[in-house]
Amino acid sequence: MLTRASHPRTLVAALLCIGASGVALAQSSAPPAGSATIHYNRCDSNYDGWGLHLWKDGGVPLPGVEWQKPMMPAGQDDFGVYWHTRLDDYIKGRVNYIIHKGDTKDQGGRDMAFDGNATKEIWVNNGDRKIYTSLADAKKAREEKPCK
Repeated sequence: MLTRASHPRTLVAALLCIGASGVALAQSSAPPAGSATIHYNRCDSNYDGWGLHLWKDGGVPLPGVEWQKPMMPAGQDDFGVYWHTRLDDYIKGRVNYIIHKGDTKDQGGRDMAFDGNATKEIWVNNGDRKIYTSLADAKKAREEKPCK
C-alpha cells in the first residue's frame, strides 16, 4: 500500500534531490576539513594520465602513492582538475608534491612544496614553476603568459 510519502512521484523527486546534492558535493574543489587542495590547469585540457606524487619530509611516500601509481584527481572544476590531501599525513603540514604523467613532470620538473597549515589551496598552471595561493592570481598569470 502506498502512502503519500511513498508515492512513486514523491520518491523519485526525493531521489533526484539526493542525487543532485551528491553530485554537487562530489564536484566540490574546496578542501575538506583537515585537508589541502592542489588545483591544476593544463592548456590542452587533457588530464588523462596526469597524477600527483606526494611524500612526507625525508622522501617517505604517502601510503598508497607510488611513482608508477600517483594519486589521481578527486574531480574537475572550471579551472581544471584538483586533488585533496589530508594534512595529518605530513610532518608539520608541509605538503611535498610533483604533478606528473609517467616521467614527464610539470613545474620545471622540480620537487614542489607548500605549507598546508598556512595555505589550504594552491593553483598550478602547467608550464609555470610558480605556486599560486589564489585562483585570481593563477588566472592573472595565465593571462600574462597565455597558452601557446
